[in-house]
Amino acid sequence: MLLRLRNLQFAQLVTLSIFLLISTGCIGSGPEIDRYRTPASFVADDAVSKWSLSTWHTAQAGELDATIDALLEPPIEDPAIASAIDRFVILEKAAVARRVLEVERLLLETDPEKFDAITADQRSLLADLRATGLPPETDQRAADAIESAIDAWIKTAEAAEAASRFDEANDAWSAVGSIAIGSDRPLILVEARRRQRRLSSLQPRGRSSAPKDAFGTERPTIEDALRAFSAILKFHVDSPTWKQLCDAGFDQIAEAIPVLMEASDRAEGEEAIAHAQSSFERATAGIEARPGNLPSRVRRAVKSSLEAMGSASVRTPLEPSVVARLFLDGAIAATDLRTNAYFGPQADQVRRQLEATFFGIGTELRQTPEGVFLRPISGSPAARAGVRGGDRLLAVDGKDVKGRSLDSIVGLVSGPTNTAVRLTLSREDVDEPFELDVTREEVEREAVLGWRQKGVEADGRPIWDWLIDADAGIAFISIREFREDVIHRFRSAFREASDTLGPDRSVAGLILDLRDDPGGLRWVAEDLLDLFLSRGTIFSAEGRRAKIESQSASSFRTRLEGLPVVVLVNRSSASASEIVAGTLQAVGGAVVVGERTHGKGSVQTVRTLFNNGYAFVTESWFTVPDGDGGRRLIDRYRAGKDWGIEPDLPVGETMGETMKLMSERGRWHSGRGLDVRGAQNTSPTLATTTDRELLLAVALLRARLLPTYESIEWQVDSEGTAQAAEVQ
Repeated sequence: MLLRLRNLQFAQLVTLSIFLLISTGCIGSGPEIDRYRTPASFVADDAVSKWSLSTWHTAQAGELDATIDALLEPPIEDPAIASAIDRFVILEKAAVARRVLEVERLLLETDPEKFDAITADQRSLLADLRATGLPPETDQRAADAIESAIDAWIKTAEAAEAASRFDEANDAWSAVGSIAIGSDRPLILVEARRRQRRLSSLQPRGRSSAPKDAFGTERPTIEDALRAFSAILKFHVDSPTWKQLCDAGFDQIAEAIPVLMEASDRAEGEEAIAHAQSSFERATAGIEARPGNLPSRVRRAVKSSLEAMGSASVRTPLEPSVVARLFLDGAIAATDLRTNAYFGPQADQVRRQLEATFFGIGTELRQTPEGVFLRPISGSPAARAGVRGGDRLLAVDGKDVKGRSLDSIVGLVSGPTNTAVRLTLSREDVDEPFELDVTREEVEREAVLGWRQKGVEADGRPIWDWLIDADAGIAFISIREFREDVIHRFRSAFREASDTLGPDRSVAGLILDLRDDPGGLRWVAEDLLDLFLSRGTIFSAEGRRAKIESQSASSFRTRLEGLPVVVLVNRSSASASEIVAGTLQAVGGAVVVGERTHGKGSVQTVRTLFNNGYAFVTESWFTVPDGDGGRRLIDRYRAGKDWGIEPDLPVGETMGETMKLMSERGRWHSGRGLDVRGAQNTSPTLATTTDRELLLAVALLRARLLPTYESIEWQVDSEGTAQAAEVQ
């Protein structure tokens, strides 16, 4: 999400899977960095310079095959370019071959017209493989199977909803969402998630629980719900009226009765709701329903009606907190997918994750059809206890996680500081499940990462090698979230890289890795772009009643304009990372490599609800430059088929491959506990990495910089890095 912050700091909200960008104050910008000056050789009229510029322009034009062909035949020999591009080509061919074989295997196992009969794992894999990229004929066969299955599941879901079989409907919409990534319909994922969220209120947490416990410990009061309701009404970009949201809220309560009450009690419950809603209609008759305004009479009428539905005068009353949650969920569902409210344990998780430093075990949880998988934050208590990326979580303190929601699992893992939690895990190379005890301690996320770790600070923090190719002067900086300290750390990294090159040199090219970056602070994205751009709009958003808010670049801050940059993105790059990638691509001269980004172009406001919860409200839609002097929306809701940021050079990775690569990219050791450098933690090299996007980026940047070092003879060392042999 793109978020505007109120009364709190923000960082990545991992456990709730929310993509965010926020506006707030700033901290020190960090050390001064030298202003980049374009080498004279970049405009020289010779064969090497012409080839270099032509190859770069070919990449900017999105001609992948032509770019690779050019890199394979430079005008002069460069072992480092040859090594990187040869390895890329070999790995890319092998990856495509694996995808084709997997797709053929899946399609042979079932009739495509009955694709819904195969397992959840298989259908998700097919969609993932198609999203990663397939040859045309194979792609069409996969597309036909996926679209046919989606149509079938939609019919199943709608029929189940009509018959009030909400659990069955939710499963069907979940099936749609699980393969939506492989669909050619850009809004199908949005619709599936929207319907699932609406159905979540109709499926109490734990189907065997009594109505009063339907929402577990997430128990907002009616006042809490009204505060969130007011925030949505006041700030939502679509300017809803109180009438629209109230009707949706009451309808949600009515629809939940068959689920929350026994058959013998439903008549009384339906009568109570009908009576309360009728009273509300009478109390609000004649009050104008205007956007943004919640008249005091309407507020009192809503409160009175909700209290009546949960009062002791009704023979089978619903718990007031259940009534409040249902009403609020209905109102939220009438807006957009990213507007939401959090209370109870969810609010606690939000509160912890809103800060760069928090207390816990320090691991990301990813729920997939195959199970719940862990990816420990490097240097965290989980990493020091021996948890590895890709470990599957089976139980927490002996409690099986199968069938539990992600929120519930997070609640089990969370607990007081300096207490231990026992995780039961399974691992690919371990025959039997095993247990690890992890102590909940302070966790600090590392937002800016280098190419590889070269040491450890006294406090266990990593010392990074920022130069992926020192001889060509290519730096690598990965931003995992746009946190408030990112600009300071980015400038420090760039300064350190330049200093490493010596007094007579500076960074000549940059790989900016934004893969798996979900967003963060708005001003951080603006300040980062300001380093690269001296003029023009670096941020613009369209708000209520077509109001436009924008921010322009300042030449005073610009230091890196003209620097050759390759930006790496994937399907999990969202919000702030999309602003940066899209802007640098369209007006900054950068080449974007990887996958189409998430398509998260909405701006949210975060409001605290008297310390009882948080309301996230979509307040506007941001735009990025279109490359032709205009701007375009990128959000799936509003952009149609033109959502997200399309890479210039598409290189896809399956979700499994991405998890391994991002673990490799973000891995560092603290030197404590089991989080130490071992066989499984050996830093990658260009000769050993399977990161195809990175290899292509290195080859492309080195080609662009070839005119600046063409007089040097090179030899390639054992790590695949070119070293200067002698200057002629």
